[in-house]
Amino acid sequence: MSKYWTYMWLLLGLASMFLRAETAPETGQDTDTSIRIRLGAEDSWPPYSDKQGQGISTELIKAAFAKSGLYPGFQVLPYARVLHDLSSGKIDGGYNVTLQATTKDKYLFGKVPLLTVESYWFFMPGTFPAIKRIEDIPAKFRVGIIRDYEYGDIYELHRHRFVEVQLTQQSQIIRMLKQGRIDAAVMFDREAEYALKKMGQNNDGFDKRFLNHRGDVYLAFSHKSSRALWLSQEFDKGLLMLKESGEYEQLIGKNMP
Repeated sequence: MSKYWTYMWLLLGLASMFLRAETAPETGQDTDTSIRIRLGAEDSWPPYSDKQGQGISTELIKAAFAKSGLYPGFQVLPYARVLHDLSSGKIDGGYNVTLQATTKDKYLFGKVPLLTVESYWFFMPGTFPAIKRIEDIPAKFRVGIIRDYEYGDIYELHRHRFVEVQLTQQSQIIRMLKQGRIDAAVMFDREAEYALKKMGQNNDGFDKRFLNHRGDVYLAFSHKSSRALWLSQEFDKGLLMLKESGEYEQLIGKNMP
């Protein structure tokens, strides 16, 4: 074989190795890198998505996409950063986003909710007995909430009257309520139950007085992602398959502490 052909075969071999390296899947990313799905997982909503991005929501999302042979990569971020990156198009989708007036036009929502959740007003037992509903809450009332969370349209109508104490962890809200540094807290029931259990406390120490909001949370997609509509359709399809097979409830039960 001439030096010319030896040289050409060497170049072809190097090119082949380069292409294989370029298309090899990365750890935690899609096995098919021609469909690289980037999702933002919030880091502070256990048992749905904890500081490692693990929990009920994450497992449901993985299982639903797997029905279509899709395996997304997850970026674990503070919830505010998830929403920022969702708006800017740095990620294709983010969760757990409540569908309400303040979000419905910002992001693309599918037809099937990821979860249905409930938030309640919590008081210390024996305090403010006249308050039976949100309309009864006086102006300048100190309310503990998680920063950047959505609490439903009714809360949005009244929040201008409250002095909001915005925190990043459920345990911080619980401690402040027990110490009297806030008058009440709005907490999602499963999240509150999880936090109390981790703190070695039980629900009896608080007055879970009335429902704040019952609503759906979603895996929301970015309007700036060219694949957003297709991804939402594939996700809806997979989520419906999980519900029809009974896997949906099994995954929730498996991931509840």
